[in-house]
Amino acid sequence: KTKMLKKVPHILITTPESLAIILTSRRFKDFLRQARWVIIDEVHALADNKRGVYLSLSLERLELLTNNNFIRVGLSATVAPLEEVAKFLVGANRNCKIADVQFIKKMDLKVLSPVPDLVNVTQKELHDSLYDLIDKLVQEHRTTLIFTNTRSATERVVHHLKEKFPGNYTENIGAHHGSLSKGLRHNLEERLKKGLLKVVVCSTSLELGIDIGYIDLVILLGSPKSV
Repeated sequence: KTKMLKKVPHILITTPESLAIILTSRRFKDFLRQARWVIIDEVHALADNKRGVYLSLSLERLELLTNNNFIRVGLSATVAPLEEVAKFLVGANRNCKIADVQFIKKMDLKVLSPVPDLVNVTQKELHDSLYDLIDKLVQEHRTTLIFTNTRSATERVVHHLKEKFPGNYTENIGAHHGSLSKGLRHNLEERLKKGLLKVVVCSTSLELGIDIGYIDLVILLGSPKSV
């Protein structure tokens, strides 16, 4: 805080708790009189708890400090219901504009079985049919993610695909799970983003951000257990 008093920031990134402390500081709160925008990111995480109440009180104090001269902006990718959270954001007896910008993509979801009858089949027939189906789907798409339920299954799928279809899978396939080193996981993620991999087999360790790259097929092997 002392450093910021010497060189006042143009943009202050803070928390509800720190904002409340700043508003009690005689020297620092004077700089907030010129505040014109307050952006509350992930507003849904504050709308239904004590931290949100704390923030609401601080925003009302800031209203008095700035003579009602700042604009509140709430951001969230998962908020619902919009109207109720908007009321929380702006406070009682105030109007606001709601921008409902949804990018809901069309989803093609199928449940596939590698054999017509899962009961009256040998383990070898099931194994061969499963990997024939996986290879067919992978080859029909540009980039595929295959999710498994365990780390051992991840390594097993990569091994069987390489062994059964050596001409299709060489350097264009990779495994991603928590037992691998951070360096190996990061390298695979970078290759995936650059489009160098045809298929990635992974457990739950793969964290997908907005810059993951182009993926047009996701396969989940077996039951997801939970969603």
